Amino acid sequence: MSARTGRFAAPSRDLPNARLIAIVALSLAAGLFLAVGAPSLPGAWGRPGGPLLQAAAALGALLLFASFAAVLAKRRGRPGKRAFHGHVWLASIGSALVFAHAAGNFDRPPALMFLLLAILMALGVWSRIGGARRMASTFGQKRAAFGAPDPDRRARLASVLQAKRDLLAKLDPAAAEATFSLTPRHWRRAPLKAVRYQALVDQEAHLTGARAALSPLQAYWRRVHHGLAMLFLIGLLVHIAVVMIFAGYAADGGEIYWLHFADWDF
Repeated sequence: MSARTGRFAAPSRDLPNARLIAIVALSLAAGLFLAVGAPSLPGAWGRPGGPLLQAAAALGALLLFASFAAVLAKRRGRPGKRAFHGHVWLASIGSALVFAHAAGNFDRPPALMFLLLAILMALGVWSRIGGARRMASTFGQKRAAFGAPDPDRRARLASVLQAKRDLLAKLDPAAAEATFSLTPRHWRRAPLKAVRYQALVDQEAHLTGARAALSPLQAYWRRVHHGLAMLFLIGLLVHIAVVMIFAGYAADGGEIYWLHFADWDF
């Protein structure tokens, strides 16, 4: 209860933009600083596969997977702000540890994953700051699309909406079409139906002109972000499998000095 106003005020749990930028910038700076300074450590301690940096990579990978899980938790109805905070902190710390694991070896093929990770972080920050401002500005505009639609378009839209309702009855019988959105559970349990439903959603957006006022970046950044995130996670799993199981191939004739399960080669 506020002493001045006499009203109960709920504490703000949002993450201010300035703090978000500080978290991401400091994590990147720390990761790059460690990556540049690590090679000066003695022996294997300063090498990417040494005990220190391999442990940093393992912990960083776990945190990055956890950040992805935080997004899934949000999609499944968990508190949005708490899940967002977890996503930011886990992704930032995990990225710093993964960057440190590079130990200055940014000229090797796995360095493409660092570039992908940097793009993901930049796109995520843009969506929260620049993207949010653009969306607010767009929603504040008056669009000609609010006028009476073409009769043919109305008929096609009615057909799409009916198809959505029919498909939703099979995909999630308890859901209402007006408020329904696909979640990871639907993609996991009925991927083909989820693909068909998403196609109908896209048709509806095209017929209603929902994306007409949006720039391509505003309209598709989320899909690009999710696609790049999946690509990064797949690349991370492949990298882990190669260095831990196909260590002979990863060493390319050199010393296998890191902890591994098998030294298979192609």
